[in-house]
Amino acid sequence: MLWSLILGIAAGLLLGERVAFLQPIGNGFVKLMQITIFPYIVVSLIVGLGKFNPEQVKSVLGKAALMMLLLWILGLVAIWCFTLTLPQHDAGTFFSPALIAEAPKIDFISQYIPANPFASMAEGNVPALVIFCIALGMSLISNKSKNTLLDVLDVVGQGLTVMSKKIIALFPIGIFAMTASTAGTISNEQLANLQVYWVMVIYLGVYMMLVLLPMLVAAVTPVKYRDFIWVMRNAWITAFSTGNVFIVLPIITEGIKAHLRKIKQSDDTSDHIAEVLVPIAYTFPSLGKLTTLLFVTFAAWLTGNPISLEQIPNITLSAMLSYFANVHIAIPYLLDTLKIPADSYQLYLSMSVLSAKVVSPTTVVYIFAFVLMTIFYVRKQLHFKRVRTFYYLTLLSALLPACMLASFTANQLVAQNAHSADEVIANMVVADKVPAEVLKYVPQSYQSGELALTNIDILQKRGLLRVGYLVDNVPFSYFNQNDELVGFDISMAHRLAADLGIKVEFIPFRKSQLAEYLNKGYFDIAMSGLEINVKDLSKVRFTQAVMELQLAIVAKDHDLKRFATKQTVLNAPTLKLAHVEYGTLLSKIHSNYPNVKPVAISNIKQYFKQPERYDALVVSAEAGFAWSMFYPEFGVVVPKGAELKYPIGFAVAKHNQDMLHFINAWLEIQKANGYISQNYNYWILGQNSTTKLKRWALLDEIAW
Repeated sequence: MLWSLILGIAAGLLLGERVAFLQPIGNGFVKLMQITIFPYIVVSLIVGLGKFNPEQVKSVLGKAALMMLLLWILGLVAIWCFTLTLPQHDAGTFFSPALIAEAPKIDFISQYIPANPFASMAEGNVPALVIFCIALGMSLISNKSKNTLLDVLDVVGQGLTVMSKKIIALFPIGIFAMTASTAGTISNEQLANLQVYWVMVIYLGVYMMLVLLPMLVAAVTPVKYRDFIWVMRNAWITAFSTGNVFIVLPIITEGIKAHLRKIKQSDDTSDHIAEVLVPIAYTFPSLGKLTTLLFVTFAAWLTGNPISLEQIPNITLSAMLSYFANVHIAIPYLLDTLKIPADSYQLYLSMSVLSAKVVSPTTVVYIFAFVLMTIFYVRKQLHFKRVRTFYYLTLLSALLPACMLASFTANQLVAQNAHSADEVIANMVVADKVPAEVLKYVPQSYQSGELALTNIDILQKRGLLRVGYLVDNVPFSYFNQNDELVGFDISMAHRLAADLGIKVEFIPFRKSQLAEYLNKGYFDIAMSGLEINVKDLSKVRFTQAVMELQLAIVAKDHDLKRFATKQTVLNAPTLKLAHVEYGTLLSKIHSNYPNVKPVAISNIKQYFKQPERYDALVVSAEAGFAWSMFYPEFGVVVPKGAELKYPIGFAVAKHNQDMLHFINAWLEIQKANGYISQNYNYWILGQNSTTKLKRWALLDEIAW
């Protein structure tokens, strides 16, 4: 298995994406291993528990619970210690709907109460199946006729064990296929996005697997450190290669039993304990599963809202409850609880194959350690007053800060080479352009008023579409790093001009000048994230809504708590809120709450230049997140209880009905063909905002 692992990695690095065809072969071997697993869990739990007497069950399960609690505490301490190795980092992120989404509710009842145990088996609901088997096994303990059933199930279990061993003999082929396809197809972008996370999780995994758990076993049980590593190697390698613990449960059980026989510590009780506790340990949150807490802390750090010390107890409790369910239920729940954008979970999913390379082998080591320590605890063979105990406990304590220091040092180096968030948004471009000119003023020739009623025919004869834009209105209209005018609305303007077969010209204006400039014919249409509001409806004509934006507040990171809820905002002693276009709304709030004082500013950038003059900025969440990428010391919050959305669209002159009808029909076409959605994903959500690199392969380098 080890050679298969090494050769698979080598093949992937050498051939790159050419070995992608091996992935179905690897998946086939995983499914082959799964044939015996569910029946194995059912048989081992029922037989194992059924053979105990009531006193033994109470003793075993009680001591197992204490041992599990001890390992959880030690593991969680190590995990939170490694979160301290994150480098200093202020970052912004694109908008995500997760900002206002309600935290999902986990249905623990359906996860753990097997209303239909056969359905639980068919659906792969391991926790519910385990609960059923425990209940059935314990109900057989006092049954005098149980031996008839248990003997039959025991024979079935022996047959399943033989099947598993036969399949395992072929498994090196599957390990090679899976390792080669993973090493060959993992993208450069995936590796780059999670460098800091991977440094942290690898050092944590090494500490857990090679220091904390094996040294703890060696310190308090008769099992030596080297023997512990040796006995778990096959299960560990298989779990590392496949990213799947479920399929190695029989290997773990048989490995423990075989090693106990080898060191002459085996008896019927120890075998039964192993058969019962292995599936139970898999069902309950393992230290392997809990290592994914690092991703939650990494995601919070990446989005510029690192987890504070006072949040740790609540997050730990939420994690312990949610990790009783599937990891893919727990992580979204924790991300949403912390208001971390949903695309962070997509990032985790894209890297789940690599994450499993740490989670799964750590879980294997944890199960070995938990079961062995429980067996010797039940047998009263735990030792705490030996030289070996002192040596290993001292060593694992000393190696924790050493591994943390190594992780922190490596992360500092990685962070220095990482691209900052503002580079991403500052380098975004309009993909499909038409010939365009960007003006910084209104030409004198446009101020005569002769072009006030421009229709589509005139536009096409003129060969020019004049578009009004707001300066520094990220992400709708702004200048990128190359001084090019870009943004959602700028892209839409290029698309409109392309469909008309004409050029485009961009003319700047201020929000207060919108009605005047349109009605005097300074430009034909205004496209710049304009709020469709009642006040302006009497002065200009708005198109149908292009999208809806979420109203939010932007403030310094350390001040965001002041705006967490509607009540904390309205009940503040005094509050100066800067804004560009929300005068009507804020005036109404001011009339009811005089302490909230709106201050109109000419453009959003003015707030970031002199933030000390205001308490916060009122802006759309979509724009606020984009601005936070340029100014990472600022954050965005939607006060709970004040979730208000408003529509934005384009504007034309008050009497220009021809233009209005044309644009509305054109917008319907763009919605239907997906162009608006594509633009939204790029400019607002930031999808595909970085250039994809070709997957590196050693063979290509040699060929070159």
